[in-house]
Amino acid sequence: MTPSDWIAAASLGVAAAALAISVYAIVRANKTTSAATLVTLNEGFRQGWEKYLQGLTTEPDAASYHLAELLNLLEIACAIYLEGSVSGNSRKLLVEYLDNALSLLTSIPSVDDQVLQLLQNEKTFSFIKGFLGKVEKKPSVLSVTIPPKWYELKP
Repeated sequence: MTPSDWIAAASLGVAAAALAISVYAIVRANKTTSAATLVTLNEGFRQGWEKYLQGLTTEPDAASYHLAELLNLLEIACAIYLEGSVSGNSRKLLVEYLDNALSLLTSIPSVDDQVLQLLQNEKTFSFIKGFLGKVEKKPSVLSVTIPPKWYELKP
């Protein structure tokens, strides 16, 4: 082998190492971003639930507004899930949280009535419906069924 062959082989080794380090950095950055997204959503949900539940006892009119905000946050979280912006354990936690939150909300009769007033068009809460459609295909992941009237406008 000539010296230029050795240099080429060494360059190939350095390039392969640089590629491996880059892939590792991208994977770590993705996990960090997923965790940060989940923490942000968690804080939003904490505030949303607090305002909604507080409004139920103190300001019934405000409770409808806070329910709408909470459902909008659920819609955003479902869109983030569908987009694939979260991965790993963050993704698993998000699915579990969304399943529990949607199960809880669908079990409250007054919420069921209020949701009908929040529908603006056929795209309202479409990401929630998309989330349920995608996750329901996986066996025993979700325990919630959203009533069709939550996303089907009737004239």
